[in-house]
Parts: sequence; structure tokens; C-alpha cells
Amino acid sequence: MKPKILFLHGSGTNPLIFRIQSRNLLSLLSPHFEPVFLPGFHECAPGPGVLPFFEGAEPYLKWLDDSSPSEEEVCWAELDRLVAEVEKKGPFLGIVGFSQGAKAGMELVRELERRGREMRFWVGVCGTVPFQGGGDEMREGGWKESLGLGRAERTESFHLIGGEDPWRGESERLVGFFGEMGRRVRRFEGGHQMPLDKGVNREVVEWILGVCRM
Repeated sequence: MKPKILFLHGSGTNPLIFRIQSRNLLSLLSPHFEPVFLPGFHECAPGPGVLPFFEGAEPYLKWLDDSSPSEEEVCWAELDRLVAEVEKKGPFLGIVGFSQGAKAGMELVRELERRGREMRFWVGVCGTVPFQGGGDEMREGGWKESLGLGRAERTESFHLIGGEDPWRGESERLVGFFGEMGRRVRRFEGGHQMPLDKGVNREVVEWILGVCRM
């Protein structure tokens, strides 16, 4: 059996949509790994760029609601639920997450490290940081407060940041949620999307194979 990699979709999409969005990466990963796509826990509006191409592909899903720091208890409950799903469907060598899925994956690997368990790697594409509600001051305080809970120090990370992504600043901040030793950052040409360039996708796969010593 091939080792498993967990794929976490962005907000306002679902596993089917994310599988299509990830097709270039999957074509290179599939000979070595089994991709497992989990569905988010809550229905929501379609995400940026989803319509009209994925019209009729409901339900559109998200992992969590962290619109303000006051929602912290809800977020922790959802994180416990995600940990339980991973334990049921795993084991997984690592995670590939897009947008909110990258954020959920960061929270997951950080929590696993707290519990004395860990994955080998995390790949985040156009990831966002915790707490999205309120004005700039509230958001700034929210993600800094979350960072104060600690970094994922033992999980190697690969950060893919779109040069034209409107949420690029959040992706840059998310880098700081991982330890410096096993951290890699790659900026690519594109917006809030999975990279289309074959060279970028090949670079990611070669990095994963190296981390997993395959």
C-alpha cells in the first residue's frame, strides 16, 4: 500500500473541486502516495473563483469559523474533530492544504505536536492565518495571539505563495507559524490558486520525496 497524504480544501469548495484544482500536483504525487481528500465540516457560500466553473458542484464547505478571537472555543472543538478524522482515516505522512485548508492543516500539525504525535510535512498553498473577523486591528491581534500559542517546530513545511494573491500578506505571516529549521518558502506566478507551472509542482514533489526519504 502507498503511504497516505491528507488533502484539505479551501473554504467554499469541497474534495471534488480540490481534486480538480490539484490535478497537476496529483499527477506527480500519485505514483508514490495515496491522496486522501476530507470534506470540511460546515456548508458555506462558494469561495473566490469557484463560480461559474463549479456551479452545481455543491455542497460548498469550510473547515471552521474563526471570524473573531471570541470564536476560539468553537475552533478548538473543530480541531478535535479534525484530529479524530485523521486518526480514523490515517496514518498520514503529511498534509497538502489550500487557503483555509492550509490554516486548518497548520492547526492540526501544531496540535499533533502538542499531543506528542506528528506528521513529517505540511505543504500550504496560499494559506491564511487564524482569525479573520473585525477590522485590521482585531485581525492583527488575533493571529498574533494564535502565534503566541507556539509554532509547529518538528513538522517540515513548504510554503507556496502566489505573487498576485490578494491574501499574500496572510500567506507570508503563516510562514512564522513553523520552525525555521525545516521551513521552505516558494513564491510563484499566480493568484489565489494551486500552481499550474509544472516546474513548481515538480519542485514540491521532489521536496516531499526528500522529506519522506523515498
